[in-house]
Amino acid sequence: MSLRIAGIARPAPVTITVHGQPVAAHPGESLAAALIAASILRFGEGEDPARPRTAFCMMGVCQQCLLRVDGRLVQACLTPVVAGQVVSAA
Repeated sequence: MSLRIAGIARPAPVTITVHGQPVAAHPGESLAAALIAASILRFGEGEDPARPRTAFCMMGVCQQCLLRVDGRLVQACLTPVVAGQVVSAA
């Protein structure tokens, strides 16, 4: 089952690497949206392992979606997908 909205025109998917695994995503969509669409809901660990990091507000306010992308710490909800990105937990 796809989590993407049907009938929306998107660019051809590209491959990004997330936690060492290839993931198909569409350029320009937010990294958080791409991960959720790929059923990756756990972005990393917080101070309490019972409360993992994930996308929460989807507008850059809460900082819960922090990931390391190509070596830089970024908010996944504000970072667009670009071909070849390497994504790991913060």
